[in-house]
Amino acid sequence: MNLGAMESILPSKAPESITEAAAAGFDGLELDVAGPDPGDDPVWDPASRDRIRRRAAERELEIPSICLGFLNRGGLTADDPDVRADARTAIRRSVDAAAALDAEVVLVPFFGDATIETERHRDRVVDGIRRVADSADAAGVTLALENTRSGRVNRDLLERIDSPVVGTYYDVGNAIAYGLDPVDDILTLGDYVARVHVKDWDAGGERAENGDEDAIGSCPIGEGQVDFEGCLDALAQVGYDDWIVLETASPTDPMADAETNLERTRELLEASSLDI
Repeated sequence: MNLGAMESILPSKAPESITEAAAAGFDGLELDVAGPDPGDDPVWDPASRDRIRRRAAERELEIPSICLGFLNRGGLTADDPDVRADARTAIRRSVDAAAALDAEVVLVPFFGDATIETERHRDRVVDGIRRVADSADAAGVTLALENTRSGRVNRDLLERIDSPVVGTYYDVGNAIAYGLDPVDDILTLGDYVARVHVKDWDAGGERAENGDEDAIGSCPIGEGQVDFEGCLDALAQVGYDDWIVLETASPTDPMADAETNLERTRELLEASSLDI
């Protein structure tokens, strides 16, 4: 099993972030796309993609996925049909970019302004993803949806979308942040889990009750409330054997914290029932 870094936990953007990820000991780097327009991010430029590929090859690092974080500012759940159309166009372009980078997964997020809150939102997600799924299928790319909803809601969405190239990008730390049970969610989703984000989350507890304003939020691996043993056992039960990508906290220094969180994650994997 390979371990990757979400680009946002490192100091730089690609291609520099590739050097940083390799230096920290990761097997791969998930690129975090800054915006939908040419010039917003090197992912959209063929020459920049070539530089990224060359740097990754030099460092023996893979690009397993790209994340469309900008869609959180307005995407497939938007009331404005033009915004939804723009989101579909961006997803199709990202599929082409991912294929050019040999990235197998495009992360389609639904947070912030794109949160899935109502039945109408769910209908729009189903409709929007169905419209772009053929492009992903043709390119050999999986669309992995990440959001704030439970495993049951996501399974219902994916069953309605009914595409072999659409799954869930599951984040065990986000589950705690949104009051969900990650172990139950993973077992509910089963083979719909396309990719996994790892972070820990401090939900507060005694420190929050004592007025510590920093007690709630993302924290280093092993210092929060995520049941990593249970989550890894659940992933083993559903047969997951793909990438684990760290989207971890950086309370002091990005590079040092990334290395620490990577070491702690490796220790958890070695003690788990997953085939590594």
